Amino acid sequence: MPKKPAKPHDEFFKATFGRLEIALDYVQKMLPAELVAELDTSKLTRVNGSYVSKTLQEYFSDLIFELPFKRQDLACSICLLFEHKSEVPTHPHLQLLRYILDGMEEQLKQKKKLSPIIPIIIYQGKKRWKVRDLSKYFGKSIPESLLRYLPRFDYHLTHVNALGDEVILALGKSLLVNALFMMKYIREPDFIIQHPQQIFIGLDEEGSPEDFFQVLLVYFVKNTELAPAQVREFIEILPKTLNKAAMSTYEKIIAEVKTQSDRLLAEERQRTARERQRAEEERQRAEEALQREEEERQRATAALQREEEALQREEEEHQRLNRLIYYLHDVMQLPVSNIAEMMGVEAQYVLELLKQGSTEE
Repeated sequence: MPKKPAKPHDEFFKATFGRLEIALDYVQKMLPAELVAELDTSKLTRVNGSYVSKTLQEYFSDLIFELPFKRQDLACSICLLFEHKSEVPTHPHLQLLRYILDGMEEQLKQKKKLSPIIPIIIYQGKKRWKVRDLSKYFGKSIPESLLRYLPRFDYHLTHVNALGDEVILALGKSLLVNALFMMKYIREPDFIIQHPQQIFIGLDEEGSPEDFFQVLLVYFVKNTELAPAQVREFIEILPKTLNKAAMSTYEKIIAEVKTQSDRLLAEERQRTARERQRAEEERQRAEEALQREEEERQRATAALQREEEALQREEEEHQRLNRLIYYLHDVMQLPVSNIAEMMGVEAQYVLELLKQGSTEE
């Protein structure tokens, strides 16, 4: 089973709505007619780059298009924003206001003339998105006199899952229709399997872009939990004009998945080997530390033993000295002064020793 991409819906959005023909079809058929009537849609062009800042990356991906107005020396930016989250934002105007300001600042950085930015949100979540005016954020009791101080702008919303099939089909055979159907039913693979003619409508006709069909199929296969046998059965029921391309695309996906799996397995093995090596090095360091500790303990024990032996020798020498003093005094009958001089000690030491000896007797 193919591994799901990190941002599968975002990738599909850019691969489909990033195509000029789909963006043009969307502008002409899904924006308000009065706005479209003012625009020269024949000059729609895609602009490289993004107005999405790091702050907004969590919420949106964007595609930027520019086109001029028919009657004025003025252009506007049509910005398609794909909503990442399935949760409906509580205050979308605040995110969009930041987006619009970032976009206009970018225009100034590029030494361009300021042009209006029309934010369009493509929402693929299941929850209902209720569009409301920014002034409603402050409750119903906001005085009319305050409205002039609030930002006043709107956005165009396309809630893909809320579009009826008949509404999508009414757009006519186009890549936009295929993209919308696939986005709407990507979480219902059984529907796609049972209604391939609806999902891929028009793509079996001569001249249809094969690469776009491949984009749809890759999105479908990589983002469903279908077993390989189910995918192959699904491919078999596709029109013959799509069957061959579908099987080739699926085999490429499987090969890509195998390559990714082999790479991940190799990386995991390398990571495991590195961890084992680190563990072995740590074990060796621990053993060396214990060995050093044991050697230090042995040195300390030897030093203590030497110290005790030195004390013992010193005590024995002291006793020998005392016995010799007793011998010189008691046996040889030498004066204390002579004994002290001969033994290299103070006369007082000799007197105290002799006194201690007489006391003990």
